[in-house]
Amino acid sequence: MNNLLRQEKLSAQTENKHLMFGSRINLCHIASGTVLSSKVSELKSRTSSQLKSPCDMSASLMTNPCPRNVFQICSADGEILKKPLCYGQKFVLKTLPGPGGELSLWSDRATFTKCAAKSRLPVVQLHDDSSYNVVWQFHCRNPLIRMEMEGNPVVVGDTIILNHCKTNQNLACMSQYQRRTPYGQEMEVCCKTFLDSHKAETEENLWTIVVNKPE
Repeated sequence: MNNLLRQEKLSAQTENKHLMFGSRINLCHIASGTVLSSKVSELKSRTSSQLKSPCDMSASLMTNPCPRNVFQICSADGEILKKPLCYGQKFVLKTLPGPGGELSLWSDRATFTKCAAKSRLPVVQLHDDSSYNVVWQFHCRNPLIRMEMEGNPVVVGDTIILNHCKTNQNLACMSQYQRRTPYGQEMEVCCKTFLDSHKAETEENLWTIVVNKPE
């Protein structure tokens, strides 16, 4: 458990605040103030020093950067890119080497046996996988200018939507569904798009990217 909670460094914010391939980030759910985190059972937290596939996910109020909540933005085709990530550009979110296990954020359509525990919606997990199930893209929050924003760099601190490419559903934090973990009370996450009467995503789907800001 100590390995999974050890302090990690996020990437430094660039001068123009553009999100870069290779960046180490936290993904923060705006409405709840939680961060996307791996969820490890009490038994595994005592016996394992590294995340193992498959690993469930949750949204945690424990926001200090550590192996269970820091992700690296990687190219979907395995290339090492040193350039900004743009809206609509496909990528993979991986945990860090070592305690993080270099696992990829994964989802798929819900089935009777594979779904989120309480909401029964499509599950989000970490997997040792390289299929299309681990490919994601960022969307602009405003649906009226979403198409125009494609190809523009993602800006750190902006409100964003994390879209799963295979299912075309969005990462969601379900604050009404909570479960006690070795790290405290945490919220369920799933992959489901929630829209209001104006066909805009609601607060369940709204996230922001956190990096290390300059002092």
